Amino acid sequence: MPDFVNARRTGTMRTLGIAARPTLLFAVAYALNTTPHEAVHALTAYVLGFNSIIYQMWVNPEPAQATPQQLATIAASGPIFSLTAGALCLLIYAWRFRKRPSGLLFILLALVGVDCFLGPMAGAQFGGDFRTVFELLGISARIGVTASAFGWILLALFMFLMGRELVGWVPRQIGRFNAVLSATAGPALAGPLLISILYWPLPRFFVGSTIAGSLFWIFALFGATTGIKRPHPERDLAAFTWVDASVSIAAIVMIRVFASGIRLAH
Repeated sequence: MPDFVNARRTGTMRTLGIAARPTLLFAVAYALNTTPHEAVHALTAYVLGFNSIIYQMWVNPEPAQATPQQLATIAASGPIFSLTAGALCLLIYAWRFRKRPSGLLFILLALVGVDCFLGPMAGAQFGGDFRTVFELLGISARIGVTASAFGWILLALFMFLMGRELVGWVPRQIGRFNAVLSATAGPALAGPLLISILYWPLPRFFVGSTIAGSLFWIFALFGATTGIKRPHPERDLAAFTWVDASVSIAAIVMIRVFASGIRLAH
């Protein structure tokens, strides 16, 4: 009887570990895209001849003599990098890792990368990189509103599709309702908390924007609800792999290295 109880308890803990994995790896994927995103802003400024200081989630540029076109290039470089990285991870996921434990990290890297492009586009009327680009290049308000509308539509559709895919990475043993919550509500609610802890200290604005970005997970929730009704490819689900651990450690080290700021100067 004790062996049976211990085996059952071990199985339950493993199932819970698998269910929590999307939330943990979402925070890691966020770090692996966001900090390099900021580094690309700084590197672009450096290539154009301007100094800057890179922090874990933002950049303080010093482009006093920059032209509007140069400033727009610096602002656009980050989202373009994120989209490129996200698209590449999505291709790698579909090509090789969709049925392997490491695939969850790749699909979340794809999600964060595309989100870091479509999110600023959707919020172009409120601030962010695309708002900066539109203002610097003198793009008309009508075009800005149109781009923002497309950003909202594309981001909602993308998150819906991601929800359908992510729910396949949660064991069905915990029930359909819990599987949907683990795949979507976990990253949406606990994800920003983990990110804030990893990136602390942060200005209040960045904490608020990180939380606000979770609103689009509502579309992933809808996607997961529909996606759980269809069969998913067989795959080995792991609670936490050595790749997960290695990448997580690398992400934490990267964040803490940039927390004090790194200056790029000529």
